[in-house]
Amino acid sequence: MRNVRKSTRTSIVRVIAILVGILLAGAMFVSSAGADEIETKEGTVYKGKLLKELHDKVVFQANIGGAKVELNFPIAKVKAVTVNGARRLVKPGPKPKAKPDPVAIPKNQRTETQVDDLVENVGRSKPDWYASVPLRFPPTLKLNWQIASRGLKPHVNLRQYIDTIITPAPTKWKEGVRLMHHTLTVNRTSVMKLRLSQRALADMYFNFFGDFARAAFWYRQSGGRNHIPLATCYLRLGCKSLAIKLLKEIHDDNTQDGSAIRLWSEMGEVDKALYHAERAANAGRPDVAYLAAGDACRRDGQYDKALTYYQKVVDAEKGSRLIKRNSARATANIEAVKLQAALRLSKIPDGTYQGQALGYQKTAPVVVSVTMANGSLESVKVVGIRDQRYFISRVEMPKRILAKQIFLAPPPPDPLIRVRRKTALVIKEEPGTVVEWLAFKDLDTVSGATQSSQGIFNAVIKALAEAQQGKKE
Repeated sequence: MRNVRKSTRTSIVRVIAILVGILLAGAMFVSSAGADEIETKEGTVYKGKLLKELHDKVVFQANIGGAKVELNFPIAKVKAVTVNGARRLVKPGPKPKAKPDPVAIPKNQRTETQVDDLVENVGRSKPDWYASVPLRFPPTLKLNWQIASRGLKPHVNLRQYIDTIITPAPTKWKEGVRLMHHTLTVNRTSVMKLRLSQRALADMYFNFFGDFARAAFWYRQSGGRNHIPLATCYLRLGCKSLAIKLLKEIHDDNTQDGSAIRLWSEMGEVDKALYHAERAANAGRPDVAYLAAGDACRRDGQYDKALTYYQKVVDAEKGSRLIKRNSARATANIEAVKLQAALRLSKIPDGTYQGQALGYQKTAPVVVSVTMANGSLESVKVVGIRDQRYFISRVEMPKRILAKQIFLAPPPPDPLIRVRRKTALVIKEEPGTVVEWLAFKDLDTVSGATQSSQGIFNAVIKALAEAQQGKKE
């Protein structure tokens, strides 16, 4: 009886073992049958899983010795692959077009997507010089934007420290950026204070360095109504459409200097600039509105219209709290525009000349030195400026002025009138030649330093006008 039971148990164990073996074999067969294959041109076949098939290689996970090994096969050495039982030959695919580096794309040729990529990639990084700049600030300075007691205390009040210590001193601008990055960490737990740090950092990149990618990034981070500076960044980065989208969200220009009006003008949308100027004037700020409108017309070469708007500023009896300053600027612009309209650079003798004009500071004019050579403006140097907020205008405006020396009108429809269309700066007026002289047309001021920029420009005009009249330095 015992032998029978023992024999039965042995038989059952054998049957179970046979069934398990069959199941394992079936699983192995199914696994093997369902595996992908890669066949090299040398005839070697690997089973496993196809991971990637690129233009220059095939990435395959092979089952070797019970282990899964990821292999990279050059496309030139692969003959065929089998996926889900379907075998096909492998051929090198077309090389994908490299995604252009947004930094290398020429200005004014960037799409909205390219500008977004530029802002996100470059904007969130730190400048090359950042690591070499020490973190220095008074130990008493409250980095959490806490307002100290009344009075000027820049060693305590962070805003005052930026305005009175950092901003007037270009040698401290990098330290200012370093400090603002530090305050991001200090204020990371407070949304309101963090946004104040982000906005201040954006303003520094924008005003101090003209670093519009990083400025745009931090304007985005800070949230709020940063439409105009952010739109300016987009325009500077080469995408007018993004700038227009933001400006269209602004129904009225309530800025201190008509920034939206000026930006519409800079984009070549003079009609829209003048439309917004009239709205601002009707809202009780004619001095701000018409000063910006005059600048828009002056930029477009419409000198008579510019003079009309400037005169409206002078005649205004009520306006913004800066009406006296704006009236003085309009008066200075009237003088400069009249001189500008009469300029003929080719008639100015070679030499170096000086001029001065009203800038941001009423008590200290901007002084420039200009050099004429062979009938064209060779150099512009700012030799005297006390404006605290000139930012990069001292360096940038001379470059822009040199680049916008003369504008030649397109040929008139009358074929009997001979017109010179030379692009050279040295232009001689000859009998039968029609030339429209619009000196410095399309000249843009430096954003954030409008008054200083215009002071530099007006000083250059006065220097050239005196030179044309025979007054040499």
